[in-house]
Amino acid sequence: DLKSVLYTDSAVNGEAVGLAMGLVMLGTGNMKLLEEMVQYAHETQHEKIVRGLALGMALIMYGRQEAADELINGLLGDPDPYLRYGGIMTVALAYCGTGSNKAVRKLLHVAVSDVNDDVRRVAVMSLGFILFRKHQSVPRMVELLSESYNPHVRYGAAMALGISCAGTGLDEAIDLLEPMLKDPTDFVRQGALISLAMVLVQQNETMNPKVGSIRKMMNKIITDRHEDAMAKFGCAIALGIIDAGGRNCTISLQTQTGNLNMPGIV
Repeated sequence: DLKSVLYTDSAVNGEAVGLAMGLVMLGTGNMKLLEEMVQYAHETQHEKIVRGLALGMALIMYGRQEAADELINGLLGDPDPYLRYGGIMTVALAYCGTGSNKAVRKLLHVAVSDVNDDVRRVAVMSLGFILFRKHQSVPRMVELLSESYNPHVRYGAAMALGISCAGTGLDEAIDLLEPMLKDPTDFVRQGALISLAMVLVQQNETMNPKVGSIRKMMNKIITDRHEDAMAKFGCAIALGIIDAGGRNCTISLQTQTGNLNMPGIV
């Protein structure tokens, strides 16, 4: 059923179908389906469909580690930036939470060498997915990237900190994110706000004294008439995340026993 919708070649439906195929076949590593998806991504004219399929392929390879290497190398060598984007997402999901050095090396290489900003951004961001079990090492790793001349890389660094250190209140992460709130680029400020909220979710002032001042600052940004729309949008999301579920919900990529929390990651 999904394939027949895909072959109608409608951009919006196609993007949804790509994602749906990924969710239905989550983590199965079905090679036959992947080959069809890659082939169709090359044939179609619609960027949206390619993006949907790219994410779908990443979801199919969820948790497959080495089994996904062949697909990853194929996608990362593709001239189409959206398929390279999919390759990076595949690395993130296949090696999620493993802390694999090989995967980290691949991501760092793409983060500094790719010609497309979206691909570089997602490469830095994916470090957060791979290293969330060793979240103490993430601030040290993205410290230089957070000072990159490229705003997309800075945004990726902010999100990597948010994803990996979610709910930990890690001081090193907050120290890196706070200066990014004064970044000259609006969407980097947006990323820094969202990430700060993710890091501070379920933290109160006794656990982390910075919570109070950061909340005050968020309220100030959202009421400031001169602030950019992007940063305000980030701030609105951040206030939603930091008080998620009336402060009863948290963001966690692993269960209490330390296994991967699949719905959370997806």
